[in-house]
Amino acid sequence: MARPAASFLSRLMQTHGHTPSGLVADNLGHVLNTRKGCGSMIPELGLGDYEAAPNTHEAVLVLERELRSLVLRYEPRLRDPEVKVRGRHGYSLVRFSLTGCIGEARRAFEIEIDTTTRHVDVWPEGGR
Repeated sequence: MARPAASFLSRLMQTHGHTPSGLVADNLGHVLNTRKGCGSMIPELGLGDYEAAPNTHEAVLVLERELRSLVLRYEPRLRDPEVKVRGRHGYSLVRFSLTGCIGEARRAFEIEIDTTTRHVDVWPEGGR
C-alpha cells in the first residue's frame, strides 16, 4: 500500500502531517530546539546539560539521557521511550534513534543534532 504524500501545507511548514507519529515528531522538534534556561517560562525545558560535559564521549552520554528525560516529560503520547546514539553523520551531525509506543503500536523516530548550530531535526522513521 502506498504511503499518502504529505500535503503542500505540511511541506511548506516543514511538518510531518497529522498522523500520530507526525504530531509527536513535530512536538519533539519544538521541545528539543528550545535551549534550557532561555526561550521558555519553564527553565528546565529544552537541551543544554550536555554542553557542560568534559569531553565528547561524556557529552553524548548526557545528551542521550537528556533526550529521554525530555521525551518522558513533554511528550506523553510516546510511552516507554528508548534513545540510542547511532553515531556521527557527516561533519557536524549526530544521530539518535528513538522508539516508543503510541497507543498499542511501536513507533520509531530519528533525531539528528547539528553540533555546530545546535539545531535538532526529528522525524518518524522512513518519513523524512
